[in-house]
Amino acid sequence: MSATTDITAILVARDEGPRIGISLHSLLDTVAAARESGLTVEQVVVLADPSPGTRWALDGVESRGVRLLAIDRDRSGDPGAVRNAAVDAATGEYVALLDGGSVWSENWLTAAHALCSSEPGRLITHPEVHWFYEQGRELYFPPDQDEPGFDPAVLRDGNCWDAQALAAAAVYRDVPFPEVGPEAAPGLLDWDWSVATLAAGFRHRVVPATINFRRRRPRTLR
Repeated sequence: MSATTDITAILVARDEGPRIGISLHSLLDTVAAARESGLTVEQVVVLADPSPGTRWALDGVESRGVRLLAIDRDRSGDPGAVRNAAVDAATGEYVALLDGGSVWSENWLTAAHALCSSEPGRLITHPEVHWFYEQGRELYFPPDQDEPGFDPAVLRDGNCWDAQALAAAAVYRDVPFPEVGPEAAPGLLDWDWSVATLAAGFRHRVVPATINFRRRRPRTLR
């Protein structure tokens, strides 16, 4: 698929209920900031068999310039299948993923796109800080693969990065997300994808002065 926009920004909605509105406004605000910087951005909300409360909170969202993408019920329970379907439908040269319950800093798309564009098609970018909330509070600083002393062997024992990243759409298509099934721990998808992308020669970089607020669920990455 040929790219018609710089970035496709994707929000995955499932069972967040009215709280999906917080993530939606983050998507809209961050896209607005990126557009002000001169980027063209497609806004997509993926409906992964959303709960009634989630669907209610998203009613009328298309009037805000958001494209709704419904995933068929057979695939909607698998987080990897959902993300792969969303990437396949994206028109942007780059893709940024946002989970329901998470919030981007407004500079995320602009700053991450700038770093990715410095080495087109080779980088996967992550926020400098993940701020977890709700079930405990924690700050997590993912490593930058270009940092001196970074050892990829660390991935044998645990994951460093999650899939809420920005990268070229071609990266996601070259290394699709694993289809881990609906019962798998959420962090398993991220871990498997980190290992696979590293093995494929892509580099994981951190974007300075960016943050992702994340609602912690049971059995998440951190």
